[in-house]
Amino acid sequence: MIDYIKYTIDGVTYSLTNNGDNTWSREETAPSVAGNYLLTLIISENGIVTVINSSNDLYETYLNVIMEAERVACLEKYVPDFMAGTKQFRTIFDIENESLDDLYFQIKKIKSDAFITTASNDAIVRLEDFMSIKGLGTLEQRKSYLISMLQKGNKLSENSIKNTTNAITGSNCIVTFFGSDESSNPVPGYGLLRVQVLSPDNSKDYRYEDIFRALKPLVPGHIKLLVIKYFSLWADVKNNFADWNAVASMNDWESVKSYIPPQ
Repeated sequence: MIDYIKYTIDGVTYSLTNNGDNTWSREETAPSVAGNYLLTLIISENGIVTVINSSNDLYETYLNVIMEAERVACLEKYVPDFMAGTKQFRTIFDIENESLDDLYFQIKKIKSDAFITTASNDAIVRLEDFMSIKGLGTLEQRKSYLISMLQKGNKLSENSIKNTTNAITGSNCIVTFFGSDESSNPVPGYGLLRVQVLSPDNSKDYRYEDIFRALKPLVPGHIKLLVIKYFSLWADVKNNFADWNAVASMNDWESVKSYIPPQ
């Protein structure tokens, strides 16, 4: 007989409710930040406690929290009710609606980007004033920051973080969320959102600091934000190696390729 079942998400432990029919349940609001959360289950059966977590390869004990998307397309309203209510058609409509929603978003994004990238300095100043943003850097850098602000939306998710980073640097990034009690968390005791920025577009004029500046307002107060420059510039190599002989002394080309300057 099972005595109790508990689960822990992001350092907080909850108890499941025994429904009396050999099932257990609990209604609980998911974490407000999208990400992959470590999940730990604690099961007591006849006084014997079993702990299940990701340390055992047999279990996928993670909670994947995704950003809720606003639905725009609704193909089912264009067909008769008997078709819209059919399971097979609903499946098709759901897939196509999602594709159309993404298409609408991309069209809107292209229009917004084109307006900003072709705007004059006076127009950018007016837009910054309207959004209560202090313009920092060159005109090109300010345009990239404005584009990132429009793309990130009001909810934090992996996609919004990647869109923000790409708008500023033209590059991709690696997004990792750590629960406060995860052993691999670089900042134990706190939830951590780590953004590792990959090599930027060499032709793009950007302010690296704008990534943190754009993301910080979306990050809850109990979670720390860490933005890491996960690439090396020639200036970094020059500053961290005395000469080419120092580079040549590294073990192999893989070591040179994966070299990341100290943060």
